Amino acid sequence: TVYPTQNAVPPIDSPEVQRWLKELDLSGAPAFQLNTGAPPACPANLDPNVCYRTCQKCHADDVLICPDKDTWGLTFDDGPTDQTPDLLTFLKSSNTKATFFLLGSNVVKYPEIVKTEIEHGHHIASHTWSHHALTTLSNEQIVAEMKWTEKAIEDFTGYRVKYMRPPYGDIDNRVRFVLKKMGYIVVDWTS
Repeated sequence: TVYPTQNAVPPIDSPEVQRWLKELDLSGAPAFQLNTGAPPACPANLDPNVCYRTCQKCHADDVLICPDKDTWGLTFDDGPTDQTPDLLTFLKSSNTKATFFLLGSNVVKYPEIVKTEIEHGHHIASHTWSHHALTTLSNEQIVAEMKWTEKAIEDFTGYRVKYMRPPYGDIDNRVRFVLKKMGYIVVDWTS
């Protein structure tokens, strides 16, 4: 497999992305204007139906807390990196499990580390291909970000992810719609 350029939004005109888009019905997606800026800006008079986490602190049905009150979740984003093996050694020594939200471009770079995460009993999930703010991307670009990450994880580990965390926590109801159509459950964090 020839994967997209690391740390760049994957092109949407590839045969793979075109096939993935044909498999999805995104016709009912909300037609919100794409956000701009870095970090994304908060427009004045934002419609509450947008449910934009960054500006409106809206979480819709995103997972925010563990189901049991005496349970807490430990998560790590943006990996794997060359420092992840040291973290895995520490987690193993303390008998601690975590969820790793992985960047697809890093999965391709460090596939053996991802395999070790799974072998050690950790949970893995998607954090997109390139770590771009999702409200700044088109629906097609979101599909490309998610599906390339999904493909990389599955190609290298055989594991199929169903959870994802949006980079920067940047999500609105349009992005949620696309992710839900792809079968993803959004996991956010509390402050």
